[in-house]
Amino acid sequence: MEKTSSGIPLKDKIDTYIRKVLMKPRKKIGNMPICPFVKKYLDKIHIVVTEDYEKTLTTACELLHPLHLEAVVIGGPMMDYNKVRKIVKKFNKKYSNRDIDILHMGPDSEEPPLPFDYNFKDSPLIIVQRTSTLENARKILEKNTKYYDYYK
Repeated sequence: MEKTSSGIPLKDKIDTYIRKVLMKPRKKIGNMPICPFVKKYLDKIHIVVTEDYEKTLTTACELLHPLHLEAVVIGGPMMDYNKVRKIVKKFNKKYSNRDIDILHMGPDSEEPPLPFDYNFKDSPLIIVQRTSTLENARKILEKNTKYYDYYK
């Protein structure tokens, strides 16, 4: 298992990031977490550490629905933001008709949409998730909260 410079396995760092950063309510966004629905689906999110993003993305995209997962979070070696974006764009195009949406962030990501920095610093993260779940969550947030009012 790949370890970070702190000696902590990358998979454990990603899990902690999801639980302590993405799920934590924030005063700056109305006491909502960065990802308001992560807690609901936590048991259906799989974390993978890889040396080969493209190979792992293929596997994640092919197995997301058969394994009844909501998301797969992929971490691995450092890679330039634009290279990650290019890979994600290619896979989004390939899987666009399969209820799959792929997002990414990295230590060198552009300014986040919310009013504070929450980038994961130890690795790029590529998130493969169900488009239908993401769209439904967005509709609920738009209708019932002020979440998107906080976007820059």
